[in-house]
Amino acid sequence: MRQTDSGIPGLVLSDHPKGGRVAYLAADLDRRYMRDFLADHARLLANLVRWAGDNIPLSVEGAGLIDCHLYQQPGRLILHLVNLTNSGTWRSPIDELIPVGPLKVKVKLPRGVPGRSGKLLVSTGTLPVAARQGWVEFEVKSVLDHEVAVIA
Repeated sequence: MRQTDSGIPGLVLSDHPKGGRVAYLAADLDRRYMRDFLADHARLLANLVRWAGDNIPLSVEGAGLIDCHLYQQPGRLILHLVNLTNSGTWRSPIDELIPVGPLKVKVKLPRGVPGRSGKLLVSTGTLPVAARQGWVEFEVKSVLDHEVAVIA
């Protein structure tokens, strides 16, 4: 950049007296991320979401691009993990499936879900879970295309 400091803020953060938080980002980083796939843009957007609301009930750590959908049914949680990792992510068609894993998953337990057992529906088998302080933790060894974890 020719001018290193314009004096114009690129990000404005505000804490509301009643507890809400607002982040104004004067750039279209979401569109730019989808266009250019710059990891810094994704990291900044994810950190803004975490800062704005600290009640995110799911954390997935591991290499790859994983699309996660968490559903609650009476007495259980269902987590769909879709592997979007490929050489041409966001461009069709997908020409190769690249397995990812292991994935460390942490899910907040809602009322009525004890979190004492788990199972995997795609790779089939039991899923060892550890419940601690209202959260359940487990590891998914590998995901080729998708996996479904059920926590009860």
